[in-house]
Amino acid sequence: METALAAKTRDDAWRALEPLRDAIATDRELAETWMTLLAASPGRAGASDDALGVLRVYGDDESMTSLALALLLAIADLVPFDEPRTPGDAAHVAVQHARAARERFPRSAAIGAALGNALVRLGAPADAEAIAMLEEAIRLEPRGAWLSDLGIAHKRAHRFRAASIAFEKARVKLGDLRPLLFHIALAAVACGEHETAREALRKLGFVVEGDARPFVPDLPETEIRLPTLGTGRASFTALPDQAAGFERAWIQPLSPVHGVLRTPTHREAIADFGDVVLVDPAPVAFHVEAGQRRPILGVLEVLGKGDERRLPFLALEQHEGDAVAIGAALPDGCTFYLHGTRIEQICPRCAAGETLTKHEHAPPEEHRAVFGKLIVPAHIDLASVRVRLEAARAAHPGVLLAVPSLYEALRDTPNAGKAHKVWGVIERGLAAMRSRT
Repeated sequence: METALAAKTRDDAWRALEPLRDAIATDRELAETWMTLLAASPGRAGASDDALGVLRVYGDDESMTSLALALLLAIADLVPFDEPRTPGDAAHVAVQHARAARERFPRSAAIGAALGNALVRLGAPADAEAIAMLEEAIRLEPRGAWLSDLGIAHKRAHRFRAASIAFEKARVKLGDLRPLLFHIALAAVACGEHETAREALRKLGFVVEGDARPFVPDLPETEIRLPTLGTGRASFTALPDQAAGFERAWIQPLSPVHGVLRTPTHREAIADFGDVVLVDPAPVAFHVEAGQRRPILGVLEVLGKGDERRLPFLALEQHEGDAVAIGAALPDGCTFYLHGTRIEQICPRCAAGETLTKHEHAPPEEHRAVFGKLIVPAHIDLASVRVRLEAARAAHPGVLLAVPSLYEALRDTPNAGKAHKVWGVIERGLAAMRSRT
């Protein structure tokens, strides 16, 4: 154990401790060291079993119970905050054992705080009880760490002003800790306390500009992910329309805790191109790009809606780039954003729209279904977009294009209906060919 405690790395510490594992149940000092080291490496195999073992053996020891619950919370935090919890995961197990421990130690602030923190991990259904438990623990013993935990509970519940108050109280006790300063900046941006946000970001070392909401220049584009539902375009997604999922998009950060979406979403999400969103700077996932590990951030709130019109389109083209050529004819400032392409072998008469007419199928030809969104800034007249789009479509007769929401926005019901029919023709043509193959 002395070798483990003196080790310079966790791996060295584990190499020293591993042979002693069987003695955890009989050596309290070893069990305490084991729990503490596991809390710093919760992804280690057997961590949950070890926590439960300690709770069984040392269940009447308040300090050891707290350590085991802290380990279960660390394991629970391996699941990002924006992902749903599965029944029986570490957060549910922590709640179950924290409730039992609270019955054994009803006056323990530490056990009450552990229960509150476990409930925070369960999300919205447990928010009120989580906050109540943490507030009770703080009344008994106003630790700075628990005030910060209370702020996180309010943040997860989207109670940002209450979160800001809790974080500031934690700061009085803990000082300008970096994680706490990020929390303070985030909560302040969310509730419009711009000077507080600017001050916290400057203490973190950022150059902050702007007199209103803080702006930190030169931050690189960052990937986020958004929870999504269906769009009615189920032919072009791997998920059923009724299924929830995640979609990744890019933001241009305006600070480490908020930014503006620079790519539109394909499925329905709480935010889209041009919206300003509040993000948690602690990554929910990572991806590797050019050999480098890049963070993916989770979205907490929409701070402001963009004024752009986002118009989904679907097109059938014969050659790569045909649809993009139509998009290139749009007024300056518009974006013809491609979400993806499906390549199918389709009967040319089906591709021309004859899916509802019985006919002898001709030898299939390659057609490309492309889908995405037209992004039209508010200052550009939609009527001018329509004129350019229809002229470009006439110049490219090999493209079957549908943008029904453009005509809906122009209150042109007849042409909106025609565009919806064209959309259906393309989808049915693709579906018919897939069923034949």
